[in-house]
Amino acid sequence: MAREQGIRENLPQFLWLVLNTMLVGLTVGIERTVVPLVGQDVYHVGALLTLSFIASFGLAKAPLNLVAGRLSDRVGRQPVLAAGWALGIPMVALVLLVHAWWAIIVANIFLGANQAFAWTMTVTAQLDLAGPQQRGIAMGINEATGYLGVALATWLSGDLARHWGLVTAPFVVGAGVVAAGLASSLWVIHDTRPWVALEPRTHATQHQHPYTAWQSFVYTSFQEPTLSAAAWAGLTNKLADTVAWGVVPLFLAARHLPVWAIAEISGSYAAAWGLSQFATGLLSDRVGRKRPIVAGFVLLGTGLVALSAVRGVFAWEMTAIISGLGMALLYPNLNSTVSDIAPPDQRGSVLGVYRLWRDGGYLVGGLAVGALLAAVGAADTILLVGVLVGLMAAVLTFRMRETHGRQARSAQTPDPRQSQSSPPVLRRRQPH
Repeated sequence: MAREQGIRENLPQFLWLVLNTMLVGLTVGIERTVVPLVGQDVYHVGALLTLSFIASFGLAKAPLNLVAGRLSDRVGRQPVLAAGWALGIPMVALVLLVHAWWAIIVANIFLGANQAFAWTMTVTAQLDLAGPQQRGIAMGINEATGYLGVALATWLSGDLARHWGLVTAPFVVGAGVVAAGLASSLWVIHDTRPWVALEPRTHATQHQHPYTAWQSFVYTSFQEPTLSAAAWAGLTNKLADTVAWGVVPLFLAARHLPVWAIAEISGSYAAAWGLSQFATGLLSDRVGRKRPIVAGFVLLGTGLVALSAVRGVFAWEMTAIISGLGMALLYPNLNSTVSDIAPPDQRGSVLGVYRLWRDGGYLVGGLAVGALLAAVGAADTILLVGVLVGLMAAVLTFRMRETHGRQARSAQTPDPRQSQSSPPVLRRRQPH
């Protein structure tokens, strides 16, 4: 059967991956409202330990993103996706059967592994199918459906907790979601590595030397300015999401909001993030990646600073929506930026390095934001992280280059006099 790249040309598989991405979002969204309140109200952990469940999530997800990406370049996308869903089984089992805070921390290690393997693979597989001309919209669709799943689960978990309690009912739904994800990954989703061979080689990627995992890590993290800027931006982005996930519910609860209202505000953030990405991914295919990313950090920082200062459910919802719109502008387009630069046959590995840094923000956030929460309280923690996010916009303005569009293609046009030289991308150093 002849293969072609493009969303329309591969629509059935692309849509199955869309559904799987929504299931991934539903899995993590179950926690967004209830777990911080479970720690505070049920297990009575102190402020310093309240975000330990996010740290354990990041501790697993960050390095396993790297493992998942590199493994997918070797054995394929579909086996890694199925393994991710299998790792979700002990997560729901621990939360449902062992009612203790340590069980939630360990369960979040498995949740981080589930997200690292499953979400990384839906991203990579959709990029494989879409091809270079539709990366932005592919990432917009991926992140939009995933975070719509997060929003739906956030609202649903708040409603279930309101009627049936915080501890058990939301995670019964989570068990069903994990089962559906595993079934679809095993029986209807195909491996997409064969589509990588269809992608045209550019001057920047056609003379690649073999490379090690360490060389890929160093190049992506520190040597290439745009890739390293994307990595730092991703980490900062997840610091902000740690605040939205773990600190904002506590901030609102301290102002005597009921759990359903907290879920409504948190869900508004995730819904704005999710829905807007349908447009922001397509936007970056038209105007480039850099401007939406920088604007997204400005909006996200503004929303967090305002959220810490305003009062009232309506005002908090509006600031949550502003933060979500900022996330929508920056989040899928950071993925697209990394994919623009990565060699096609090394995409999984390079994306894995980026996602290692990005989701390392949950580990750093779970520890640093938890300490900040204990030291200065929820409102000042939200304010300080909002300012940090705004500063990242300035860093990106000077360090990140545009990677998509006429200007970027012109900058990458090879000089005929250099056509025989090896490009610098992920190149193994040769002995003198």
